[in-house]
Amino acid sequence: MKKLLLGVLAACCSLHASAAPVEDFIGTWKLERTTVPNYIVIKQEGERLVALRYTRNVISNKITERRFPASYANGDVTISAGETVIEARSVNNVATVTMLAEAYKKISSSTDAPSS
Repeated sequence: MKKLLLGVLAACCSLHASAAPVEDFIGTWKLERTTVPNYIVIKQEGERLVALRYTRNVISNKITERRFPASYANGDVTISAGETVIEARSVNNVATVTMLAEAYKKISSSTDAPSS
């Protein structure tokens, strides 16, 4: 009986612990394979989460910003991105961000806009 109780408790805890906390998503993420700056910044503004996508316009050499509302639940960040598909989710208890199947890696816990 004791082993059964411990097994149930461990299973319960592992289900709860399998979700990355929201803090793991907050920060600056950079597209892994590119020479052109392409970032997603997830930050908290008051009670809300927001995702910002920064890309450099090759023609004008200016960085553009697009803002998307975001929310956190069950280890995933849901980003309302319209035609832009951004997924931020917990995979094996690790926060990941992808956009149209391109992976981003977290480069900073800072949520400032990238300057380059």
